[in-house]
Amino acid sequence: MADVLSASAATDPEAKRRRTTVGSAPTEPLEHMRTETLHLAAANGILLGADGPFSHAPCSLLPYAFPASLFSQAESLATPFNTLVDRVARDTDWLCKTVRSVVEHDEFTRRLLELCEEVVAEGVVQPLQLGIYRSDYMVDQPTEDAAPRILQVELNTVSVSFPSLSAKMTRMHRQSVARWGSPTDRIMAPYLAKLPACAAALTDDTRLPLNASESGVAAALALAHREYIAQRDAGKRGAEGAAPPTAVLMVVQPTERNVIDQRGIEHALWREHAVPLVRMPLKQVLASGVLDGPQRRLRVDGVEVSVVYFRAGYTPNDFPSEAEWSARTLIERSMAIKCPSVAQHLAGTKKVQQVLAQPAQLARFASDEQAAVLRSCFAGLYGLDEDGGEAVEAIVRKARVAPDDFVLKPQREGGGNNLYGEELRAALGAMSPAERASFILMERIRPPTSSVPLMRDGELDGGPCTCELGVYGVFLGDGRRVLLNQPAGHLLRVKLDGVNEGGVCAGFAVLSSPVLYP
Repeated sequence: MADVLSASAATDPEAKRRRTTVGSAPTEPLEHMRTETLHLAAANGILLGADGPFSHAPCSLLPYAFPASLFSQAESLATPFNTLVDRVARDTDWLCKTVRSVVEHDEFTRRLLELCEEVVAEGVVQPLQLGIYRSDYMVDQPTEDAAPRILQVELNTVSVSFPSLSAKMTRMHRQSVARWGSPTDRIMAPYLAKLPACAAALTDDTRLPLNASESGVAAALALAHREYIAQRDAGKRGAEGAAPPTAVLMVVQPTERNVIDQRGIEHALWREHAVPLVRMPLKQVLASGVLDGPQRRLRVDGVEVSVVYFRAGYTPNDFPSEAEWSARTLIERSMAIKCPSVAQHLAGTKKVQQVLAQPAQLARFASDEQAAVLRSCFAGLYGLDEDGGEAVEAIVRKARVAPDDFVLKPQREGGGNNLYGEELRAALGAMSPAERASFILMERIRPPTSSVPLMRDGELDGGPCTCELGVYGVFLGDGRRVLLNQPAGHLLRVKLDGVNEGGVCAGFAVLSSPVLYP
């Protein structure tokens, strides 16, 4: 994907002007921050690239101010959302029925649904499910007088990105703010003193919250690995010889620009838990993988796989041929713990998110108390089912009249897929009712803005920005026992006001970290 901040920033005639007047800051502190951040990003491994050369990941030079109470609320939601996804993924009758309504014109989701139904009919051999999730939120404050609240943008259940780079960003900002605010830094100290949130952080480093996303994800993978080995060894009968070497398998794209983030998890897994990890694209898994014995142990190149950690497979582009689908099926039929299973993958679709916003549907999976907590962050979500009748036609008319109040979302991950404004209006006018059913409508969130300097390709950009907070959650259970359920750090992405999408690798946002204010 193109390594750009945003298409609008790349072509904006004001972009060059902003590079020297970001947030009305004087040039000298900005240039000082630019050079320091460029070096700190390299030293801390905040990098993008495939096989090299690597470049710094797009990032903000300073942390972004975020309300402390809303940050705490987002963290507290990780545990109930983890539970919700696990329960939805295990209720395959409900899940498949819900997803089936969107697949007539969505071949990718249809193939995932068919795989899920195939595995369920055959009999799922591995009850343990490992979840590494990320729930993304934006602050909604349509007017200055309105009380800010967080609303959920989406819940990601497959290939959640940046758990390593986000932890490194937090460490970098904690270091840079403390250092630049020191009286010995004659350039930056006076500048930071004028920024209330950063100035407060100089005397209270809890304003820059610690971020355990890298270690939290690695610990979840290690626990699943150990549980797999314990499960396997408990099932042995008599002398079966020495067990083969066992490792976590990370499924990756053949050419991956975010490899440093992935390697960060791999290195933490070995450094902190002595658990090995091997990386393979789907086609290589098919070429070297076999299911061994009646227990269907997955082996690749002679190594037994304990956990399959998907960092690919979330987009149709990852399945250019039937070989990739055959590899996905091979994995799903195996005893290896999947992260995620195909059912967990489907549980993260936009359609499931929309249906769960209905109180009667949410009550199927959550107690009244849990449901109230979850609903506190739900935005307005509307299904476009073909048999939805007048209710669907009414919301479509409303969206066509006021397209800036809605977002049209397909069942996709990875950024760059949603429709806004005039594109939304045109799409709704051109699609048949059957085609519309593959999408959902979501109310537009209206976030406040704050100016912050951004850096891309070593050059400054910036101006009024908005942010999106992601909270990682990790879960391991078998339907009877819950072995792990907790938040696991955070990701903050910042983008110029007016940029609709939020993906970093997709070219829309930059990495940042929160500085909390009351």
